[in-house]
Amino acid sequence: MCAERKAQFIEGNGFKDKTFYKAVIDRAGGTMDSLLQPVTNNSSYLEGWAVRVNINANGHPCEVLHQPKEQVRPYFPEADGVTRWCGLVRNPAAVAKRGTTYANRSGMQKVPVFNPREKPEERLKRALDWRNDKDEVVGLQGYPGEIYYWFQKRTGAYLHPRPLIDAVLDDVYSEPNLKRSRARDLDSGYSAQVMITEYGTTKPTQEVLDANDIKYGQFVGPEGSRILLQYADKPENKPSVDTLTAPDASKRYVTDEEAIKANIREAMQMPGVLLGREIAGKLGSWQEFQDAVAYVQALVVNSAQRSIERGFEAVFCDFQLTDGTQPFKNLKDFSIENLTLQQAAALAGQPAPADNGNPAV
Repeated sequence: MCAERKAQFIEGNGFKDKTFYKAVIDRAGGTMDSLLQPVTNNSSYLEGWAVRVNINANGHPCEVLHQPKEQVRPYFPEADGVTRWCGLVRNPAAVAKRGTTYANRSGMQKVPVFNPREKPEERLKRALDWRNDKDEVVGLQGYPGEIYYWFQKRTGAYLHPRPLIDAVLDDVYSEPNLKRSRARDLDSGYSAQVMITEYGTTKPTQEVLDANDIKYGQFVGPEGSRILLQYADKPENKPSVDTLTAPDASKRYVTDEEAIKANIREAMQMPGVLLGREIAGKLGSWQEFQDAVAYVQALVVNSAQRSIERGFEAVFCDFQLTDGTQPFKNLKDFSIENLTLQQAAALAGQPAPADNGNPAV
């Protein structure tokens, strides 16, 4: 939920220029807004995003598609420090593998990195000379397009993506495992409070095992009993009984889940009031909510928004339609419009005051 809410804040109300926001950008009729949503989702979860740029016979971008960021692995920079190639993971199982940053060239599709400063004729020449895996010239028809990608650069990981959420991925994966483990505990109904030991032999016969299976069969399971009644003809033949202290699994899991969720919220930098965990007038004030929205917009999602604005400008400034026109050539505003306080309140289930002297917009 933290990542989803962060993505909603990054996307905001979309691009301010509504003509640009609604423009068709691929042959299937996809629009800019349909591209922005998966881009913001990747930016939130992985602190990075990517698009695939197809070029036309003039060397200009003519189609832009979302490229899942988790599949993109940059190659090592070349001698001049520029990364000109990236690898796309073909094996879906490898996508989920953590710790893989640079591309291992085997088993990946090699794709050029889109450079907005490159001249169209240079880009076209590379496409016309493109060779497939069999070293056959396939030209523009077989050209895989180019990848424009961005990731949050951090100390120690400046040249390759290492999202902040890596720090809590173990927690992210642990939470569903905890729920499955709790379900198994509840389903097995292990509620016994005594352990019975029968003496006589360490290797009971099959007849004894069968008899005990009937005798103790309801010790566990959904209908398991906390008390097991045993009869004996003589006191000396009575089996030993040890009292057990059954663990309270529910409390342990609640504690673990809350700790995990707290770690995730901290890593994603999302205040609880924006997640519906604190409601103004009850656990927080309307001013606290406004402060939380201002904090997230200014310090949490601002860099991701700016990366999308700069990246979309770089990709679309030379975008060319089939009729040869370039609809965004003179577009000056590629900025994203932030959510209003009222919209943010609606997302968080926050009751915004109608009129208390503090405008909600």
